[in-house]
Amino acid sequence: MKIIGGEFSGRVIHSPKGKNTRPTSSRVKESLFNFLIHGFGIDFEGMDILDIFAGSGSLGIEALSRGARFCNFIDIESQSILAIKNNIKSLGLEIKSNVRRSDVVKVDRHVMKDQRPVDLVFSDPPYKDSFKTKIAIEDFSKKGWISEKAIIIAESSSRDEIDNILGFEISKKKIVGDTQLCVYVSKKVDA
Repeated sequence: MKIIGGEFSGRVIHSPKGKNTRPTSSRVKESLFNFLIHGFGIDFEGMDILDIFAGSGSLGIEALSRGARFCNFIDIESQSILAIKNNIKSLGLEIKSNVRRSDVVKVDRHVMKDQRPVDLVFSDPPYKDSFKTKIAIEDFSKKGWISEKAIIIAESSSRDEIDNILGFEISKKKIVGDTQLCVYVSKKVDA
């Protein structure tokens, strides 16, 4: 898998070993980033990112490559954590990232200690765990870890029902193959 844009465009990102991850395909990733750039005017410069169910870290690393200030990566799988750390190290992004092994629905306060609220959240859970996006985002929002103007990107199976997330509304959704991309924006932005 390759980084598709920014400073590290064309560089390879390695996926975790094992069968516990479903990496975002290059086609879906390219569609997602085009969607964010052209549909929402996001340029990533200076943004704080949270990549949950991070897998290889592909989405957060892509954002860092495009100018994001910092990215927190969270995943429960040890092979994913190892892959993310190796990918970050190979790109020299250690100072711009925080990698934590945790169940995203049981994140301790130390995981986001001393971090600014994030501007953009990527959630790409195993399809069977898509419901955990809602639980995690509502919890993180309650803890003040997500800024009031944050955008949430949730991936799920194109066959799944879309969950409502307290405090957020669905702005756009898009189907790419068997993947559904759902963009949530804070209800406070329009208030």
